[in-house]
Amino acid sequence: MDKEKLSQLQEEMARKVRIPQNEPFKIRKQNLIFSFDIQYEGNKGYVAIDIQSYNGTHQGTFVGLYPVTMEYQPGYFAFREGPLLKKALEDVIRQKGFQPTVLIIDGHGQAHPRKMGIATWLGIETGIPSIGVAKEPLLKTEYKTILENDAGATVDVLLNNELVGYVLRSQTDVKPIFVSAGHLISQNESLRIIKKLRGPYRVIESIRRADKIAREAADGKISLSLGQ
Repeated sequence: MDKEKLSQLQEEMARKVRIPQNEPFKIRKQNLIFSFDIQYEGNKGYVAIDIQSYNGTHQGTFVGLYPVTMEYQPGYFAFREGPLLKKALEDVIRQKGFQPTVLIIDGHGQAHPRKMGIATWLGIETGIPSIGVAKEPLLKTEYKTILENDAGATVDVLLNNELVGYVLRSQTDVKPIFVSAGHLISQNESLRIIKKLRGPYRVIESIRRADKIAREAADGKISLSLGQ
């Protein structure tokens, strides 16, 4: 698919995005959070989904191998990675019987030049509230001189004077992470949930587990548990 068609499709999807303004997000301690990470090997991707209850109980981490159906196009990465994440999500629901309340993706949501990061794409495609948590920013923000060094400190990320996410210092004396709502959840509630999910490291524990399993599957150290 050429860039003109991808741009048109992105604009169509962007019109479907719903980011509530400071509405409380109803989530109970037993509700399930799905966190995603992916490792690429050539034209295939090992997608890992970590599942935990909002109260912190770990339910399991599953991984499957899925074909990449689109070449990389700068600015349109969600169209390459999104279908793999969606297929893995469908397999987890169908094969394992889990139902998510919120999706957390290793990537961006609204904090994207066109407010259409991978978390937004997956939220729109599934109709499930989604949050992006990234290690590097896509938007310029002068946070380095104003972000306090204590764990929990934040700086707003703005796009055309609109709040589209936060820079979050997840741990004292470590590099920050970048949190942004993807779809069907407010920026404030996205930040609240990610703060609650913080562990002892820079990256939240559920993403760390998904990353570990995806890497181990790609290295042939563990067997696949999805899509077979």
